[in-house]
Formats: sequence, C-alpha cells, structure tokens
Amino acid sequence: MKRLLILLGVILSFVSCSTAPAPEPAKPPSEIPITSKSPEAIDHFKKGRDLVDNQRPAEAAAELDQAVKLDPDFAQALAYHGIAVPGADGVKDLEQASAKAAAASKPEQLLIDALLSGRKSDFTKSTELWKQLTEAVPGDWRTHMGRGAQLFTLGKYKEALEALAKATALNPNAGPAYNMIGYAHLFQGEAGPAVDALQKYASLAPTEPNPQDSLGEALMANGQFADAEAAFQKAVSLSPQFGGAWEGVAYTKFFRSDWAGGQAAVAKASEAATRLPERMSAARLAAYGRLAEGQTAKGLTELEALAKSSDAPITAANAFVDRAGVLVESGRYRDAITEAAKALEAADGGKLPPGAAVNVRNLALSVTAAAQGRAGDAAGAEKTVAALQTQAESRPDDPVSANAVHFAQGMLAVAKKDMKAARMHFEMCIDQDFTCHWQALEVSRKAGDKTGADAARSRLTKLYVRDPVYVYARTTATRGAARK
Repeated sequence: MKRLLILLGVILSFVSCSTAPAPEPAKPPSEIPITSKSPEAIDHFKKGRDLVDNQRPAEAAAELDQAVKLDPDFAQALAYHGIAVPGADGVKDLEQASAKAAAASKPEQLLIDALLSGRKSDFTKSTELWKQLTEAVPGDWRTHMGRGAQLFTLGKYKEALEALAKATALNPNAGPAYNMIGYAHLFQGEAGPAVDALQKYASLAPTEPNPQDSLGEALMANGQFADAEAAFQKAVSLSPQFGGAWEGVAYTKFFRSDWAGGQAAVAKASEAATRLPERMSAARLAAYGRLAEGQTAKGLTELEALAKSSDAPITAANAFVDRAGVLVESGRYRDAITEAAKALEAADGGKLPPGAAVNVRNLALSVTAAAQGRAGDAAGAEKTVAALQTQAESRPDDPVSANAVHFAQGMLAVAKKDMKAARMHFEMCIDQDFTCHWQALEVSRKAGDKTGADAARSRLTKLYVRDPVYVYARTTATRGAARK
C-alpha cells in the first residue's frame, strides 16, 4: 500500500563430494523495509505515513518533505509525498520515486510502482502489484490494507473486505483498515455495519479527526443527521485544520433544508482550508447548495467562477461538467453540450494527470449523452455511446468507464423512446452512480414509466451520499415527487 527477496541460485560446489546442507530459503520480512541513510528521515517518514493513513495530507506532506530534504534519495518517502499531494505534482513525485527505487528493497519497489500505477488509473497493473506485495510481505498489515483499497477502487467490495480482514487480523489496532472496512460496507448500501466499523476506528484513534469524520458520514448516510453533525463537530474540535468535517456539517444541514446553516458551515470549511483543492471543494459544495435551494442562476455563476480557475485545472474541467449537468436539468440541452465540450477539450489537452483526464472524459461524455437523450437526439447519442465504448474497450479493468457506457446506452434508448431498453441499461449502472439513477427517475417519470421511476427512486434515495451533485439530485428528485 514483491516478491521481497530474490532467492539465491543454487550454489554449485566445486567439490563433488561436498555434503554441506542446502541453505534454507530466506524468510520474508515482517513488514515493508524502509531504505534510507538517515534515521531522522525515517522518523519523519513514519510520522508522515501515519498522517497519510489518517487522511491528513497537508500535515503528512510537511513531514514527508522533511524526510526527503534529509535524504533526497529516500524513494519511499517521496512516493508517500506523492500520495499526499494532489494533481500533477503528486504524479511527478511518484514518478521520481519510481526512478530512485532501484537502490531500495524489492518490496519498496513493488509498493512504489503499485502506488504510481494506481494514481495513473492503470488498475490491472496496480492490482497485480498489490497482490505481489502481499505475497512478498504477508505479515505486514499495510500490504493487505493497500490491496483492499485497490479492490475497493475496482468496486470489488467483498474481495476488498477479505483483504482488509487480513489486515486487522495481523494488527487489531489498524484503525485505517477499519476505515476502509466502513466504506466498503457503505458502498454496498450497508450503513449499519459501516457505522460499527467506523466506531471501532474512532475507539482506536481517539485523538484523530478522520475517524469522527468518517463516522459522521456513515451516520449521515443512514439519516441520523444530529448524530452525524455531532461526529463532524468532534472532528473539528480535534483538529481545527480538518476543514472537510465542516463540509460534513454542511451536508447534514442541506439534507434538512437548512440552507443558511449549510452555507455557514461551508464558509467555515473554506476558512479552515490550508490548500487550494480544499478551498475549491468548499466552493463547489456552496454552489450546489445554491442549486439545491433553487437558486439556479446563482449556483451556475459560482460554478462558472470555478471553471475559470487557471491554477486548478482539474477543478476547472469538472466545473464545466457541473454546469452542463445543471443545464440539462434546466432543459437547456444545446448549452449543456457546449459546456461538456469544454470539459472534453480540457481532458484531451494534455494538462491533466492521466487518471483525472479519464474521469473528466467519462463525465463529460455522460452528461452529453444525458442532454442528447432528453432532447431526443438519437444520432448524437449513438456517437457518444461509441466514444464511450472505445474508451471502455481500451480500459477493460476500469469499472467507471464500463458504467458510463451503460448510462449512455440508457440515454440513447430514451432518445429512441424505448423505455424498456432504457430501464434495462439504467439498472446496470452501479449503485454509487446516483447521476444515472437521478436521470433514470426523471426520464421515467416524464415517460409515465412508473415501474422504472420507482426503481430509480429507490436506488437514488437508499442512502444520503456525501457528494455535492447528490445534494442537488436528491433535493430536485424528491421535490419533483412532492409536486406529483
């Protein structure tokens, strides 16, 4: 998160009568080695690694920066620094770590390459490397947690839970592994087991803010808003710099239609932010709070400001997608396609990291398909489906790309007024694709397809999701149901 020691070849004896016993195979290390010429650098690395595990990237980056300054060839520290740093800078750190890894141990090389390939969305390679790492260092709980996290990324939640169970069996105090267990349950719609796992995480790390933040998210997913808000507030009390917890408070307010309270919490998240991505995240949530409240013009204006963020290219590209989605909901299909085209241009412009570029492209093509489907443009939707299929075929290990194809095929069926086929494709969307279920609900309702609408509504509203678009989607969908 390898095969560690390469077995030495059989030693050939020059004396044919030698009876010396064959050497026993070397035992694997109990944990991933840490190769550095500086003990002080190792101390900073361990602190930084723990901060990464507990989702405190800004503080982690500071510790890891110290480790690299003390030992510029400290490949593992540079790799973790890349994990703590967002965007292209993080990818650059991981690439430099891979280049320096030749002097490190074999397990460290496997770890660094697994992290790098995962960051580049090369999921097949990353998954295989994590498997090799667990075989090379089977006694290190972090290897199993890392493998579990990779399987989680692929949507293989049951397999992820098996790997994470190995991590906690090796180290019953591995709080970050319980964090991943909680989210694996949550992404399967199992709020109760998620709460149990995250309460365990909180009990193991009572001074860390992230356990409380994660627990708050699980409680909120289950509709326990007061308890969730209390957990988010506790996270802030443990670390005032943990601004994401203020966003958590904002979600609990927005889901209760307390728009002023939600915006006040978002403002506190922005004040607490220490890095640009955190401020951008708060600004995006604020915009979607406006949209959910019904202030469409103001929300679009705030998203437009994000789209002009020249110093945050990933945020800017996603803001074009966000604006396109709002325009689809407003019935401005041509304008939506224009905004989505701007996102595609950003994705293909070479300025985004590989993983981010793929994600933006999937989102931009998906919202294009939504606009075409709702406008009845079957010819346009067919082209969009073809583009998504091409991308998915080039990335057979990417569940997000495959999911985007299902959604686009559903919107193509909508354009052809074949609601039975549309429902079939929408039902193939993953549970976490609430945009798919929201659009399925809207088009099914409009077509008078009660069965399809009920199924989509059930999937959309099963849990309260911590995502800005979801706040808008759920509020709009349930407001529409109330009108009917």
